[in-house]
Amino acid sequence: MRQLIRPTPTQLKNIPLLERFWLRVADFFLRYLRPLCIVWNQLVMVHFSWLMTGPRVRRWGMKHLNELGPTDCIIFVSNHRSFFDFYVIGPVLYNHTKLSKRILFPVRSKFFYDSAMGGIVNGLMSGFFMFPPIMRGKDKHAFNTYALDRMIAELERPGMLLGIHPEGTRCKSANPYEFLRPQPGVGAILSKSPHTRVVPVFITGLSNSMGTEFGRTWSKQREQHPIDVIFGAPMAFETLRAQGGRLSIQMQIAQQSMEAVSRLADYHRREIIGEE
Repeated sequence: MRQLIRPTPTQLKNIPLLERFWLRVADFFLRYLRPLCIVWNQLVMVHFSWLMTGPRVRRWGMKHLNELGPTDCIIFVSNHRSFFDFYVIGPVLYNHTKLSKRILFPVRSKFFYDSAMGGIVNGLMSGFFMFPPIMRGKDKHAFNTYALDRMIAELERPGMLLGIHPEGTRCKSANPYEFLRPQPGVGAILSKSPHTRVVPVFITGLSNSMGTEFGRTWSKQREQHPIDVIFGAPMAFETLRAQGGRLSIQMQIAQQSMEAVSRLADYHRREIIGEE
């Protein structure tokens, strides 16, 4: 089993002090206090998420998760339209599957790591499970190499789960079935973690306002604002993995992952809401 690596001085060279501070805080909690983080999420954040959205959540494809158990390593690959996508998906995994409760959500460093309030929100809203951060800017590319290696190292531990948005940022199109071009990150992880599988997820119905979500959930218009979550069948990518870890192969894995999410979106449009 690989050790949970730390960034080298070179990888930290261009990282500002505040981002370094929150990185070390999150790493400390995950390295030494992870069971406490899990308990926090089970007792507090799962219930907070239910209060915000729970009565509106409708689930499909749960049969695909029934075959998965507490030692499986899975990357949940989802479309990304709302800040709260994985605040909905995470509690479904906690409450309705046999999967482990150890799940990380890599995030952009903006806000969650580059501001004092963002670091506090990360701790309160996820138990520091929004980790590792992905930095923006070419001068921070070395750190992102560490973030990728850390995710691969995490997946060496039985029962590790990751929640990843291959699009990299939120799609702001008015069309909920439109996606951005996937980035190769998820493919890079999978090419170096052969025992890990992907479960595609399509989610729709969320806004980007916590106040709006609470209002929709506890108003008389609740039924007019469902949140639909659809899980697909696990994917293994054996054929692509056998071709090596070249960037082109990583991109194919990422693209096939998003194509699976797109098929779930088509199913939602045709079979669930009945659009042609």
